[in-house]
Amino acid sequence: MDCVLLWEETEKNERVERKMIRDKSNVMSLSEKSFVQNFRLSKESFKYVLDSISGELKTPRRSTGIPEIVKLAATLKFLAQGGYQQQIGQDHHTGLAQQTVSRCMFEVCKAIEKVLCPKHITFGMTSEEKNEANRDFYSVSGIPGVIGVVDGTHIQMIRPAVNEHLYFNRKLKHSINAMVICDHKMMIKAVNGRFAGACHDSHVWNLSSERQYLQTNYMNGERGIRILGDSGYPLEPWLLTPYRNAPENSAESYYNYKFSKARSFIERVFGVLKARFRCLLASRELHYAPEKVVQILNVCCALHNICTFFFNVESPANIAIEVEEVDASYTETIGNANETNIAKRLRDQIKNSMTTL
Repeated sequence: MDCVLLWEETEKNERVERKMIRDKSNVMSLSEKSFVQNFRLSKESFKYVLDSISGELKTPRRSTGIPEIVKLAATLKFLAQGGYQQQIGQDHHTGLAQQTVSRCMFEVCKAIEKVLCPKHITFGMTSEEKNEANRDFYSVSGIPGVIGVVDGTHIQMIRPAVNEHLYFNRKLKHSINAMVICDHKMMIKAVNGRFAGACHDSHVWNLSSERQYLQTNYMNGERGIRILGDSGYPLEPWLLTPYRNAPENSAESYYNYKFSKARSFIERVFGVLKARFRCLLASRELHYAPEKVVQILNVCCALHNICTFFFNVESPANIAIEVEEVDASYTETIGNANETNIAKRLRDQIKNSMTTL
């Protein structure tokens, strides 16, 4: 009985101490440099996110309620560091219990996913944006008509309770296989994390709305627009891939070399994204159910675009470029043979134009 009373007294004292920390903390008092190091957002972008989602967050009704600014700070701290919730809660800027950190984090993530993801992650492009992308990708690779690059990246997670075998990837880890498309500015134009880690990149692409969008535009006469993917993707008129097993010093190998220059954009995007939000690193292994992992990924991608393109927040230092190993063992044939032949002829024409310059 005495042990129970002692535990209750200790818990009460800890709650009081945490509330004192929250009352005294003022994250906006940090220097701009320290603020970005802690939360990855600048103060200006932090205020933008807070103002955007405030209507979706629960308003504190008691004096012990968690202020919205603390909820957002705790969430960003977790996304930035990828540490344990208990460590985030004990931070001197938040003062939250582990369970409270968990509730706050998913309340904030849900609000960001609802309000900011649809606004800041859009695949559609205007004619002017397409022309700009065409020029930039062509200047780098010599491949005409390119508006983006697609690739998959695995977000590692703990073993899920349901359908565990679907998430067991070829590296013998549990993950989701996230398809990401970026443009020439390294803006994330699309993200799809709904597929388990055992799924092949080509399968994710086959069922994506982005493929359907490009195919529909192609059928409607927009024949000069395409994106690039590695050899794990199918060759289509709207999706070019490199040559497989190209002989050394051949025209095909030169095409692949130029092709890789354009594909480096997506590799750099993965490097910046995971350096900024370290919870996505394989070494961190997210301890959540798949649907929560997808939500975290979506939020990180939206915040990446907000930081980079709307508030010019400096990228983290010492970025390690993660190059995903291509699993080219399986490529699903999509569409009819006529479309495949059209894509092969198109790729050959581009290859020949490079070698005749």
